Amino acid sequence: MRTREGQLLLRKTPGGIPVIVDRLSYSRSAGVAVYIGLGSRDEPQEKCGIAHLLEHVLFKGTNLHSSKEISQLAEAAGGEMNGYTGKEATCFFIQTIDETLETAEQLLAEMMRVPLFAKKDVDTEKKVVMQEINMAEDDPDNFIHDLLAKAAWKGNPMANSESGSLECITPLSSSEVRAFFEDNYRPPNLTVVASGNVDVSQVVNWAASSFDDMPLSSKKIERISPEFHSGIQVYPREGDQTYVAMGFPSVPVSHPDRFVHSMLSVILGAGTSSRLYQEVREEYGLVYSIYAITHHFTDTGALGIYFSTSSENSEKVFQLVATELRKLKVEGLEKDELTRAKRWLKGMVVRKLEPMENRMFFLGEQFLQTGKLFTEDQILQRVDAVTEEEIMKSANSILNQGKMCVAIHTSKGEGSKVARFVESIDL
Repeated sequence: MRTREGQLLLRKTPGGIPVIVDRLSYSRSAGVAVYIGLGSRDEPQEKCGIAHLLEHVLFKGTNLHSSKEISQLAEAAGGEMNGYTGKEATCFFIQTIDETLETAEQLLAEMMRVPLFAKKDVDTEKKVVMQEINMAEDDPDNFIHDLLAKAAWKGNPMANSESGSLECITPLSSSEVRAFFEDNYRPPNLTVVASGNVDVSQVVNWAASSFDDMPLSSKKIERISPEFHSGIQVYPREGDQTYVAMGFPSVPVSHPDRFVHSMLSVILGAGTSSRLYQEVREEYGLVYSIYAITHHFTDTGALGIYFSTSSENSEKVFQLVATELRKLKVEGLEKDELTRAKRWLKGMVVRKLEPMENRMFFLGEQFLQTGKLFTEDQILQRVDAVTEEEIMKSANSILNQGKMCVAIHTSKGEGSKVARFVESIDL
């Protein structure tokens, strides 16, 4: 399909591997990614974090090149390489200048076909991942997101952190990591995405020659849809700062109300003009930041409100948030509020999709979650189509205390006190 930005195409190799090409003829950069439709929610519980560890290990060398040599080749081509592990996908990518794309493709194919998985490399990366897990837990502003997932989706792999846990990572062996790779990191779980100044035929031909002859995955990915649990969970920490995530059940990524819920979160807490920011920070000065955001997955979703404050002010902030939620449901939207929110969300989409690598990630995740591709213009049209009536219907449906899950990260003594107060507030 043609877009105002370039050409967006979905092709398949003769072996059936999906190849998404986002051709931007005006660009001098190019990137290619291999997506695996498997993430932390698809791991065996006793091996939580193995996908994240594998992501690290795959960059540690192949049967043909050492890790250092791969880095030197990528950087000599003007590129950089990396990967990430999400709840529903794992990505390995190299972004470079357009004239050296074939070098990037060669290295990426090599990593996917003949990774080394040496014991010493696995042991080294286990230490690195453990450091990453410890760092994440020492960053409560981000760790509170993991705690909300743990509380809201308890009993389901969706509750697990993408990074894994120290208890699961420690005993993993190189043979287990290799077996997990050989069982899952194969077609039909494999999708190729390329973005930038790339040639469509060249990318499809490379994908076919690189991956069509790989053995098929021996395991089918089967997911159990999580139940969203309401209630209040306290996670103790040291210090006099309280970190909070208030979660409400939202919809899957393919649901018609996805953009309605996104718009609701914008009105509540996106940007400095949002209701919660203006009331809690600007009017009372009780937080440094407060924001709302939606998370959408293949079969579930959540709308979260996040803030941190001194423990002595936590009850006051909870009360202010509850008052704003009630006010929205009772009084509806203010004059021009919907227009402002739509333009804010459209601006965020446009800005987010400016960098080439962001476009690549967006297209890969979107396709794996929905099996479809949407252009930037199509997304903006869906934002424009949201009505005030839809927002109010969603607000009254999900912003209810009986559906609310709260994760509170605070001192042990303060936690019990705040939890009792939260139980008494009225949304």
